[in-house]
This record gives sequence, structure tokens and C-alpha cells, in this order.
Amino acid sequence: MYLIYFDESGNTGNNLNDAQQPVFVLCALAVPEIKWADVERDLQAQVEKIFPSPRPPDFEIHATDLISSRRWFEQMPLDDRLAFRDAWLSVAAKHELRIVYRAIEKKRYERWMHSTFGAGITINPHVAAFPLVARVVDDLLSSLPNSPLGIFIADENKEVVRDLEKSLKVLRGLEGTLKLNRVIEKGFFIDSYKSVVLQLCDLCAYTLRKKSEAEVGLRDNPIHHDGIALLEPLIYRGDESLGDVLAWLSAEVKKEAARDNVQSRSKPAHTGRYL
Repeated sequence: MYLIYFDESGNTGNNLNDAQQPVFVLCALAVPEIKWADVERDLQAQVEKIFPSPRPPDFEIHATDLISSRRWFEQMPLDDRLAFRDAWLSVAAKHELRIVYRAIEKKRYERWMHSTFGAGITINPHVAAFPLVARVVDDLLSSLPNSPLGIFIADENKEVVRDLEKSLKVLRGLEGTLKLNRVIEKGFFIDSYKSVVLQLCDLCAYTLRKKSEAEVGLRDNPIHHDGIALLEPLIYRGDESLGDVLAWLSAEVKKEAARDNVQSRSKPAHTGRYL
């Protein structure tokens, strides 16, 4: 069994014009159940070195706070913060965890939406990225010895929880390329402060967003290079089935819009619900 943690970075909801966060990344961190306790122990040990117990009940490691010197990291020098980042990412490398991610350049994504659906429909990038990442996670699980099963655990994003739960249910029940064969149960959504492994996934997502921003020609800040180098060997690149996912997503959006029209001609414009 694998625990598959999901988190995102660069989330601005349906606002696709934020100049400060032009790329959205959804990241999945795959943790074998037999390694989960060791991963958590090693992460907690690194926290204990910098922030000895007792800590506030809502204490958590958040990537933007760590890099931007906010909250718990407000008085910490940059070199110390980067050393802590690398220590945490090294836990993922030590235990040979696997990472699947999808970056979405928001302006390009907006052009695709408008050309496919017109200007009246907006779909949160998280909703579009989820089936792409889920498909590759399923491919990863199928490729491992004995094809283990996986359970999805995600940060509690109230904007998209309902859509993700429905999309997971549908993808598990499909036949063909997009069917999730190795994913069991429903998705589980938890507050990130309750899970250090989910916080590690957040740090991975943030680091991979910086990698993706540099790849599309945005500012390449050298402070992220060591973190990126630690994660690159862990990245699994499977078959996203991009064309199939986009076709499925388009069909579901149009199906939902048709249902809305039948139920009521007076409803406001469709803004993201698609299943």
C-alpha cells in the first residue's frame, strides 16, 4: 500500500492573471506504508533541532513562510532556512520516495479554456491538473513490484474538494485509458498542520513550481537550485494521457452545462463545477 499525498503551489483559484504566481503546480508524493513512520520520524527530528518542543498546536512548516522568512521563520537567516529546506527534502531522497507533478502555465491554460468553452466558463487549474497527476500516479503504482494499491490524501482545499471527490469517483469507475486501477477508497482531505508528510509535499510542490517557472522563462532564482537538484531524481514521468484527459474534461464540462440549462435557465454562469 502507498499513501499518496497531494498538495499544490501557486494556487490563485479562478484568478489566472496573478503576475506574481503565473504557474500552478499540483504535486503528489508517494510514500510506501512501510516507510511512513520512518519518514514522519525523520521530518519531526529535523523540526525538533530548530524548534524544540513544546510547539504551538497549529505549528506547521509552510514553504512560502520558510522561503519568505515569515511566521516561525521570521528571525531565521536565509542560509539556515535553506539548510532546513534541504534537510527536509533529503528525507524524501533518503527514503526513495517518488514524486509526480503537473505544472500549468495559467495564461496558456486560460487560452485553452476560452477556445474550448468560450469566455463564460472557468475551471480551477487544480481541477484540470488532478486527473493528469492521478493518471501518472496510477501508472507508477502499476509499475512497482506487486502493483501496490494507493490511497489519496490531500490538503483540505475547500474550493475544489467536491470536484476532486467526484472526479476521483468517476475515474475509478471508467473503462479505458483513464481508469484508476490501483487507487482504492475515496480521497481523504485533512488540514496540513496535522501531517508533517503533507507539509513535505507542500515544500516539494513549491520547489517544483520554482523549477517550472524557470523553465518557461520566468526569473530563475539560484536559491532554489539545491532543492530542485534533490527532487529531480525522485520525479516519476509516466503517461499523462493528456489528450484523453482534456477530451474527458471537455465532455464533463459540457455535460454539466447542459444539465444546468435543463434545470434552470436563470442560473449564473458556470464557474468550475463540472461533474
